[in-house]
Amino acid sequence: MIPVFTRLATATRRIALAAAVVAAGLVPATAADDLKVALILPGPISDNDWNAGGYAGLMAAKDNLDIEVAYSENVADADAERVMRDYASRGYGLVIAHSFSYGAATLATAEDYPEVMFLAGTAQELAENVGTYDNPDYQGAYLTGMLAAGASESGKIGWVGGNPAPNMLANYHAWKAGAEAVDPEITVMLTWIGSWFDPPKTKEASIAQVEQGADVLSAQAVGVIDAAVEKDVLAIGAVSDQNFLGPDVVLTSVLWDLGPVYTDVAKSVMEGTWESRAWTYGIKEGSIKLADFHGLDSNVDPAVLAEVEETMAAIKAGDFVVPHDTSMVE
Repeated sequence: MIPVFTRLATATRRIALAAAVVAAGLVPATAADDLKVALILPGPISDNDWNAGGYAGLMAAKDNLDIEVAYSENVADADAERVMRDYASRGYGLVIAHSFSYGAATLATAEDYPEVMFLAGTAQELAENVGTYDNPDYQGAYLTGMLAAGASESGKIGWVGGNPAPNMLANYHAWKAGAEAVDPEITVMLTWIGSWFDPPKTKEASIAQVEQGADVLSAQAVGVIDAAVEKDVLAIGAVSDQNFLGPDVVLTSVLWDLGPVYTDVAKSVMEGTWESRAWTYGIKEGSIKLADFHGLDSNVDPAVLAEVEETMAAIKAGDFVVPHDTSMVE
């Protein structure tokens, strides 16, 4: 179990920052009909992955609700509180912190801006004006684990991720469980690279798995698909349809549409119905899907393809629940 977030900012620093806001003549934002929403991201919106998904969700909320939005990309953990305070002081009524590692900074900022609502990605601790949302891509990961086992000729598949945050652990465990449902004897390799965005290191780790026999990779970090292309093995994309990054190797991708949750959260702020809670939008809600196979489904055992379709239908109907396991794995 991941421990509860610890506060990064000391009380003295929070008081000093709040005093600076007052001295500058700035006032906290309020939740009003002319809501402004800000999003902060740990990486670039061009990554075709986690950050691109957050950005796409923000743009969907903007279009759905006709609201003003802003975003900051490549925000380091140490700068997250400063950036959030800046948005809060400039009239943004909802600030979305799109990273597990922003949790403590979100809580520290929210304490000094009670009129602003904050939404923290996969947070472990909430406050009256702090809610959270998770990435239930583990539901799609179970299905692609099945596909990976159905496509593997070596009986070995590989998973490369950034850090062992709860959502990443849930994804890995579900992928492994799906693969084992098809082939109980399959070998599932796991590598953490220790960074949310380090394409060269990710590619190196992925190549190492291929050299150990893995012939299907789960692309949980940018760089995996580059390795798959170079080594001519199959890969499963994440967040967006990543087939264009490797048209001959990206079998499918687990799509994560943040538009519905960002829209509904922003709407609740506008309507005054906000409440601090965890938002989970998965396969049943249409936020988690599988991308097109782009003709590569010929690599998968037809019986497994049929089983995947049946399992997805069962998840949608509520007849099958994908295990949500966040236990630590080194």
